[in-house]
Amino acid sequence: MNKYSLALAVLMLSASAVMAQEVMMKDGKMMTMNDGRPMAMEKDMTLSNGNKVMMDGTVMMKDGGKMKMQNGMMMGANGHMSMRDGMTMKDGKMMMMKDGQSMAMDKDVTMSNGNKVMMDGTIMMKDGKKMNMKNGMMMDGNGMMMDHNGMMMK
Repeated sequence: MNKYSLALAVLMLSASAVMAQEVMMKDGKMMTMNDGRPMAMEKDMTLSNGNKVMMDGTVMMKDGGKMKMQNGMMMGANGHMSMRDGMTMKDGKMMMMKDGQSMAMDKDVTMSNGNKVMMDGTIMMKDGKKMNMKNGMMMDGNGMMMDHNGMMMK
């Protein structure tokens, strides 16, 4: 094997290691994503951004923060949170996530908990309170709000 073939093989292995560093909580179990397919996480791991992800879904951020991943939450190697199903405000636009795929919202949506999400990011709570989603905020399929770090909001 010449040095170019060896370099290519190392590069391909490195790329696949980065791809495998997306993690998600699914049905109460931590999974790694390989080529878009979930596989059971076998041990605690450190993402390329320095965050440590534990088997129970606890994430120790490199800045000292700590959070617990909830069902449907995903974290990429860069530490950015996303959801498999739910809604998020991204670059000033409301996006829907379905099975991990993102698409622009095309109509207002009422969540299972009674909260109504408007296309402009306004949330009408079932108790009549109103709030606006800010960039990076997420709402899971049950209407639970999370900030850009995945921390539950009330």
